[in-house]
Amino acid sequence: MKNQDIERRYFEKFRKVYPLPPGEVEYDDKPDVRIKGLKGELILGIEITNFYTTEGTSSASEQVQSGLRKTAVAEGHRLYSEDGGKNIELTFNFDKRFPIRDVKRLATQLAALARRIENNDNGAVMRNVFQDIRELDFVYLYARELQYTDEPDPAFPNGCPDLSEDSAAWMEYRNRREARALRKGVYKPLKSKAKWKVTQGHDFGLMSVTRLAEIIREKEVKAQRYVACDAYWLLIIVDFINAAQEQEIRIDGLTAESTVFKKIIVYKPGFEHIVEIAPHAVDSTAAPNGG
Repeated sequence: MKNQDIERRYFEKFRKVYPLPPGEVEYDDKPDVRIKGLKGELILGIEITNFYTTEGTSSASEQVQSGLRKTAVAEGHRLYSEDGGKNIELTFNFDKRFPIRDVKRLATQLAALARRIENNDNGAVMRNVFQDIRELDFVYLYARELQYTDEPDPAFPNGCPDLSEDSAAWMEYRNRREARALRKGVYKPLKSKAKWKVTQGHDFGLMSVTRLAEIIREKEVKAQRYVACDAYWLLIIVDFINAAQEQEIRIDGLTAESTVFKKIIVYKPGFEHIVEIAPHAVDSTAAPNGG
């Protein structure tokens, strides 16, 4: 999606839970949203931006590191496969204390790690096996799948129950089948093409007041090119789906200063959490729908 499309999607969610001044909403740029009064005057301009916890130009930021992780894992898988590697699946979690600096080196290390553990049993890999790769925090190997058999189960003489009719019985049947396969312990190579992936864990904290002030200053500089309006608001989005943004936005006594924006609103879609900030004052509210 284009950036303007993304901003429009955010604003459409926001306007459903926050009262706007009456008028016609237009989407454009500088600022991103304009609300026209009944006589056509531009009474309000709204600039939209995302609240990244760190500046995106920082090499250690989640914006940068998330991309480097995926690139290193994909390249490591390619190197391993081209060297005759087996059809195994690896899942990685990275240690944020050690940001990725050299993707090529890391990819080579991941391929070598796969070669060392390709014949291991399914499960989490012991940390001492990859202690030479400090960027890694956790590795999970899935190299073989259980061989299931279809012999009759005396508890279910009619075979597998219909899920739509009795979900509890269906689950019991599946669990018994799983237990029988585990007891026999017969495994086979993975049928489908294995993938290597990143499953990153994150710890989230409260919104940084310092970072909030930085975002306001950045947008104030750009405000010099805004179309003239009677007032301007700054709508700051915290998208919980993006780990580079996820944070708790409710902070008691939050204040901010701005020479441009009459109102600053921090909005967390999905949770419908809203913090409304006026210059030198703060009014923390929940959305009208009770979110």
